Amino acid sequence: MRTRLGILVIHNDPVPEAEIWRSAGPDTSVHTARFWTPRPFGTEFTGLDLGVLLSETGLDTAVRQLGDLGVHALGYCFASSSVFGGTAFDDAFAAHVEELSGGVPTVTAGQAIREELDGTGDDGVAVVAPPWFSDGTLEAIRAYLPVRVRQVVRFELPPEWDGIERPDLFDRGARFAVDQAELERQVLLGLAPEVGTVVVPGGGFASLAAAERLRARGLRVVSSNSALLGAMERRAASAARAVPAP
Repeated sequence: MRTRLGILVIHNDPVPEAEIWRSAGPDTSVHTARFWTPRPFGTEFTGLDLGVLLSETGLDTAVRQLGDLGVHALGYCFASSSVFGGTAFDDAFAAHVEELSGGVPTVTAGQAIREELDGTGDDGVAVVAPPWFSDGTLEAIRAYLPVRVRQVVRFELPPEWDGIERPDLFDRGARFAVDQAELERQVLLGLAPEVGTVVVPGGGFASLAAAERLRARGLRVVSSNSALLGAMERRAASAARAVPAP
């Protein structure tokens, strides 16, 4: 049986579907439904009530669309909701979306990252942060992750992006300005030698090619998109096993 995965992506984010499509196996198809970004331009996202998130962004419609399409697992590609809402948001979101979609197993990007980090040692991790994450967002990430964050490496854009407030960089087009070779260079330059695991918590922060090269150097890289793909695959496989044979 071909596995169908559904992802919920904000309207102006090109990265999750591109990276998840490229990483999925040949017997897996990836289907995207979009919803409006739950952050007005010029403001910083710090969380949103689940009911408001679903009803005022079109997210409820996106969920129903993927449920009607017949996906085997759903993934929510907006880790900031988890970071600011905590594991309580993750649990409530999954329960509500599974009911709304007709029982499709659901996982958030935040949950997926936490699952991927399960069993990580006490040495801690380094967070590789996109330039649009504020200091407040990074503090929330520290509190949300189940392991110690011992270092933050923030990717810096070229000088032409100077003067734009961090939360606005993404909407202004910085999502297209992440050069993979430069990302690899900055991580290798800034990473403490004793850190063996790096976490890329933003789904809209392109990192697939850089992560492949960093892994080849012996680093463990846990990105939002790679973790979410793995978590969806596990849930789809578990649901398939639970279906009784005809």
